[in-house]
Amino acid sequence: MTPTPPAVPAPVSRPWAKAVGLSAAGAVVVLLLVCFAAGCTALAGGPVSSEADFLAHVRDTRAAGEDTVRFLGSDPDSVSLDETRSSASCVDDLGVDDGGISRDQPSVSWAPDFPDGDAGYRAAIAALRGRWSERGWKVTTEPETEPVSGRATGRQVIHTTDDHGVTLSLSPGRRTGEGRVVADGGCVRHEGVWETDDRDL
Repeated sequence: MTPTPPAVPAPVSRPWAKAVGLSAAGAVVVLLLVCFAAGCTALAGGPVSSEADFLAHVRDTRAAGEDTVRFLGSDPDSVSLDETRSSASCVDDLGVDDGGISRDQPSVSWAPDFPDGDAGYRAAIAALRGRWSERGWKVTTEPETEPVSGRATGRQVIHTTDDHGVTLSLSPGRRTGEGRVVADGGCVRHEGVWETDDRDL
């Protein structure tokens, strides 16, 4: 006589397990949508600032550079070089900006003098490194190289980014004992149109 196989219990329904599975799947879908939206925003050039917020960023950019120049012992107005609004990388390559959106990269530069020549420049680099580090900003230095030969000149270039997202740098100027301070606000998409000759901002 053939033995009867043991009875297999019927599967127990677990509604909570289905609910957890659906919730997890839903969370994954939402996460993917968020990442996709963030990726599209980054690809488009970042979020769009209001005109007022952008102009405040222009003021912060200029003020950060002026503060650096004063710290180095020069009057910003007397050593000002130029103020620019764009760069080759700050353009709407994909054509995503409508008529009310602009892209600008506020950048201001100065040429402070150091009375002791190269020694004064090296002292300025050391002083800025200490000041920026005390403020909790990441400081990077790199050797200056000759444009044609690529050989190191023995001098350094120093960079940091402040609390407003402004990139500050000090590099050697055209003459011995001269530096070049640049405050760069980065490429910003914003409402309205910015005129760089508006000095009343």
